[in-house]
Parts: sequence; C-alpha cells; structure tokens
Amino acid sequence: MGYRDGISAGKEASGQEGFNIGFKQSASSAYKWGIVRGITSAFVSLPDQFKEKLVKKLEDRGRFQSIYKPVQEISTDDALGMSHFQPLQENTQSH
Repeated sequence: MGYRDGISAGKEASGQEGFNIGFKQSASSAYKWGIVRGITSAFVSLPDQFKEKLVKKLEDRGRFQSIYKPVQEISTDDALGMSHFQPLQENTQSH
C-alpha cells in the first residue's frame, strides 16, 4: 500500500465514521419530529368529543391544537436542517 492509498483509505474511514454519527443523530431527531407532526395532525383531525376525552382541560386542548400550524409550516427538510446544527453545537461545546 502506497502513501496515496493510505491517504485515501484514511479519508474513507473518517468519512464513513462521520456519516455513521450524523445518521444516528439525524435519525433520532427525524423520528421525534415525525411523532410530533403525526400526533398534532391526528389530534386536530379528531371530532371535538374525542379531543375532550383525550385532553380534559379546554386550555390544554387549545395549547395542543395551537402547535399544529407552526409544526406543519416547517418542512421536513427545514426540520432536519435545524436538527443537523444542534449536535454540532453540542459537540463543540463539550470539547
């Protein structure tokens, strides 16, 4: 194995490790974001009598329902972009 081959192999290994870490962090964030979007969408689409059974206080139902629109206005790409920077900031602050 020559010098260039060693450099290439090192870059590939480093790139793969970075990809694996980034994928693990973004998959978790994307999963959580999907849960929030799904729950808010389902809640808003329910008839009022079911909403009342799920969330007893009118004030809490209003709060829950009020997050639907802002959550839906953020695209999936934007949500992933926001989650992309958070792990980077956490990593730089811990070093």
